[in-house]
Amino acid sequence: MTGSVRWQDAALGVIGTGSLFVLWELASRLGFVSPNVFPAPTTAIIGTLRTVPLLDILGHVGTSLLRIIWGFALGVAAGTVIGIASGWYRAFGVLTKPVIELLRPIPPLAWIPMAIIWFGLGEPSKVFVIFLGAFFPIVTSAYKGMTGIDPALLRAAQTMGLRGPKLLFRVAVPAAMPDLATGIRIGWGLSFGVLVAAELIAADQGMGFMIMNARQLGQVGVIVFGIILIGVMNLITDYFIGAVIRRRIGRWHAV
Repeated sequence: MTGSVRWQDAALGVIGTGSLFVLWELASRLGFVSPNVFPAPTTAIIGTLRTVPLLDILGHVGTSLLRIIWGFALGVAAGTVIGIASGWYRAFGVLTKPVIELLRPIPPLAWIPMAIIWFGLGEPSKVFVIFLGAFFPIVTSAYKGMTGIDPALLRAAQTMGLRGPKLLFRVAVPAAMPDLATGIRIGWGLSFGVLVAAELIAADQGMGFMIMNARQLGQVGVIVFGIILIGVMNLITDYFIGAVIRRRIGRWHAV
């Protein structure tokens, strides 16, 4: 039953996305929006494939995905550990929570100058900006999950002799997994969201670079194609992340 509902949701999502593209296409074709400013999706896709070699597009996608995977993986590792520790150890939480709340509202774009100073113009600075996009929703969700555990569940486990690390890893962490799973999904989406900003840092490859380079050349169609490409890649990869969460953490934990 769950699998059937999931496929129905996926089908509805595809229909909704397709309807959006149809409306966009019609609006451009019928003159409701200027095709020079906002070209139809088919025009943007066909025009880009004619001007940009397919191997170059695949290279941009591969480079961006590699950067996102590195930044996201670091964000998951750091966010999970700090969030769980902050929610479980009160003294540690008192120290870290104000710092996280101070830094969390700062957009990753604002960190680009510091990233360049700290890491130079190479890959580490780009990965760092993507890391920031993933880290804060994950650490916040992990902390929320740990502090929202039902005390009765912990007391019941203690009556069965679980204490210390056993109580933490066998009871508390699994109970916090629904919130952590939500943070992971949000963090993955935000990693794509800061991709263009990250690839402002002296990049010569990547989907964000393709968009910015097209802006300089006045290629509106390529810009639109790049935006669609980022959205499609996020949609596809998010589906697979959701499948992994359902398989590893539990179907009822996935969002």
